[in-house]
Amino acid sequence: MSDSDSDESLNTEDLNEINSTNNNFEDEETVEVEVKSIEREKQTKKVKKSEIKEKPQKVKKERTPAQKAATARMLEANKQKKKEKLKNKNNETKTETKKPKKIKSKKEIENVINENLDEIDNEVTNEINEEVQNNKKTKVKKPPSEKQLAARANLIKINKARAEARKEGKEAGGKLGRKPHEYNVIREKIIYMVPNGNGDFKKIRTPVITDKQRQKQKQIEENEKEFNQIQENVTKILKQTKSGKVDKRSQKSEAQLKILEKAREKAKLVRDAKLKEKREKDKKELKETITDSVIDVVTKPASEIKEIKQKKRLSAEQLKQYQLKKDLAMF
Repeated sequence: MSDSDSDESLNTEDLNEINSTNNNFEDEETVEVEVKSIEREKQTKKVKKSEIKEKPQKVKKERTPAQKAATARMLEANKQKKKEKLKNKNNETKTETKKPKKIKSKKEIENVINENLDEIDNEVTNEINEEVQNNKKTKVKKPPSEKQLAARANLIKINKARAEARKEGKEAGGKLGRKPHEYNVIREKIIYMVPNGNGDFKKIRTPVITDKQRQKQKQIEENEKEFNQIQENVTKILKQTKSGKVDKRSQKSEAQLKILEKAREKAKLVRDAKLKEKREKDKKELKETITDSVIDVVTKPASEIKEIKQKKRLSAEQLKQYQLKKDLAMF
C-alpha cells in the first residue's frame, strides 16, 4: 500500500464512534402524530419525541371566595335532595314495580354539569352585585335654602293671581292671555320723480337693489383694484373684462414669460457673436487694404497707380444711372 492510502484509512476508534452515534439515533423513541389530509381515514406519521413541540399549558384562574362559598352551598343542597329522595323511596309500597334505572350517556352527564355550572355563576354574580350595591354611598339630597323657599312661595302667589284674573276674564267675556305689545313704527316713503318733456314731473317705481347685486358690485370694485396694481407693474397695456378682472388673452402666463426670458438671453448671445464677427471682418479688410496700398506705393510707379484709380472710378453714364435709381427709390 502507498502512503496516500494509509493516510485516508480509518482507525478502529473512529469506527466505534460512528457506530455509537448511529445506535443513539436508532434507539430514540418515536411517536405517531396525526397529519392533515383530504382522505376520510386519519393519517398518521412517525416523529421523534425530541422534534415534537410542547404546547404551552393554560394557567387556570383561581376561584374567588364568593365562588367557593356558592359551590359549597350547592353541594349541601344536593345532599339534602338525595336524602329526601331516599326517604320517599322507603315510604313507597313494596308492591310497586321498580323501574330499571336508565344508564345516562356521556352527553347527558355533560349537560347536567353545564347546567349546574350556570347556576353557580348566576349565584356568584348576584352576590357580587349585592356587595357592590351595599358599598355604594347613598346620595343625600341637600335641603333647600331660605332663598329657594322664598322664591317658590312667590311663584305660587303669582300663579294664583293669574288664575283668578283668567276666571274674571271668562265671566266678563273678554279674551284670555296676555295683551299684545303696542309699537309705534314710523316708516318713510321715498318717491322718485323724473322730469317730463312737457315741463312736468313723472313718478317712477322705486328701484330695488338686491343683496346679490350689491355683492356683485363689491366684487367688481375689488377686481378693478387688483387690475390697477397689475397694470402698474407691467409696461404693456392690458385688457379688462366686464367683471373687472384681467383678460388672460392680453396677459402672458408664467410659462410663456419663462420661455421669453430664455429666448431673449439666446438672442443676446447671437447678437454679441455677430458683432464680434463683423468687427473682426472689418479689421481684416482694413488691414488688407493698407498692406496692398503700401505694397503698391513701394513697388509700382506713380503713373500706373493713377491709371488704376481712374479705372475704379465710375463713368458719367454710370453716375447718371445711379442717381436715377436713387430718385426712383424715393417714390
